[in-house]
Amino acid sequence: MAASCNSVEGPVIDKGLDGGSTMSFRFTIYTDEKQVSSRALGEWEENAANIAERILNVDDMRILFFDQSGVLLKSVRPTSLDYNDGYMTNDGYYSLSVSFTHDYFDKFDSDANVPFNVMILANLESIGGRFTDHTPGYTRVSDITDYFLMKTDFFPTENEGIPMYGIKGFSVIKEQLMQGIDAPFAGQIDLIRSLCKIEVADKIVNSIIYPDGNKYPQVTDVEMISWVDHGYVRPRFDDYSEGLKFANIYPASVVTDVVSARKINDKYILYCPEAKIKDMKFRVNAVLSPGSAPRQFEIGLDAFASEIGEELVRNHIYRFDVHAFNTILDLNVNVSDWIAQTDEFELDDVVSMEPDGFLKWEYDNLNFAVTTELYDGKKEEQLSILNGTTSYASGTFHILSPKGAIWKAYFIPGENGVDAFEFVDVDEEGNAIEGSQTVFAEGHVGEPATIHIRGKGQADAYRHWSELVVEVRTFDGTVLYAPLTSAMSSRFIIYRENKL
Repeated sequence: MAASCNSVEGPVIDKGLDGGSTMSFRFTIYTDEKQVSSRALGEWEENAANIAERILNVDDMRILFFDQSGVLLKSVRPTSLDYNDGYMTNDGYYSLSVSFTHDYFDKFDSDANVPFNVMILANLESIGGRFTDHTPGYTRVSDITDYFLMKTDFFPTENEGIPMYGIKGFSVIKEQLMQGIDAPFAGQIDLIRSLCKIEVADKIVNSIIYPDGNKYPQVTDVEMISWVDHGYVRPRFDDYSEGLKFANIYPASVVTDVVSARKINDKYILYCPEAKIKDMKFRVNAVLSPGSAPRQFEIGLDAFASEIGEELVRNHIYRFDVHAFNTILDLNVNVSDWIAQTDEFELDDVVSMEPDGFLKWEYDNLNFAVTTELYDGKKEEQLSILNGTTSYASGTFHILSPKGAIWKAYFIPGENGVDAFEFVDVDEEGNAIEGSQTVFAEGHVGEPATIHIRGKGQADAYRHWSELVVEVRTFDGTVLYAPLTSAMSSRFIIYRENKL
């Protein structure tokens, strides 16, 4: 830990660096999941984590701002910012508008791009950690070593989430940063979890159904009996967009306090900090026949080094299937393969569209309309939605390149635009599927795409609008934006009105 740091529980206080220009900007935080076919290594290896695995507690979060050289400008709670306006949903989406003052911004001309970095530390106190008071002007990104001590009874809930980390560099024109509450949208920060997840499933193939109606042998419990209870919030390397390959293991002694798994959807679930697999040991409890006493089988993860490597790495799920208890009552466990991306990739920095592949809408004329409107002196296409309608408009587009990239459509809120719109899936009859609502849609570049958009909930104001954008993320992590109209605009205005 850096000599200039010490642990505190209260809000971080800026050390006398409040002079200078005031910067304002907006960004979004995502903790939710990608589909199996589109996620990259290092993503949480699951179709859709439950709310407890993606929740963010705004009262248990720090935002750290660094200059372009990685020196800390300011560290704050979201509620301690000069101007703060945020919105969070259980979809793993959080939108935040921030403003703070620092003389760093005085070094740039009004038309210059101002580079800065934003780091997020989240859900640290929920698991048993404490945020560190990092000194502005002295602390560098590499000095961030906040850690936690996981309790044996920790299990994520909607109130106590998994510790998470994210960092992203931004570059915004200074003149735009000085617009106050009309702050520009800077970009998106994707968070990664600082824990590993263990799943053990009863897949015994030689089980027999006995007269009591149950199958035997059967697994009755799983326990973690050797593990490491400390963990760093920050990963070993910050370039995690291409996948996490190396653990950042806290130098703590192995503990033998027993942690019992929770059984959810026929799987035994455990969470743990990163660790060497030689330090990890589990105990599986099983009943071999009706009325027999439970038997215990212990196994160390070092037996599976060829499948999972030498370390358990954060933000990954390790799946173990119990297939059989053999004649010497040992345990036969297979490790689930991680999802492997086998597509061919073409690295490119240009988004190209099918000649007739710009965004087109299908809708009913009573509840929707597409018009051309003037925004900031520039003509923009607008989709208007009549307040009160529950139907949706379908948009189609076709991005040709860069090959191997993933596109993600989402909303950038404008006036009253937070939580005003949503994406939905539809069934074969064209009906919106309840429960399918999300804050984004995504797919593969190179394939024709269709999105379905509607207003969300009851409108409590006359005007609600957001910008619809389609982000394209290449295999090397580069983020581009697709042109959505023939005029090559990368945004489409989505508007809710009381009258079309």
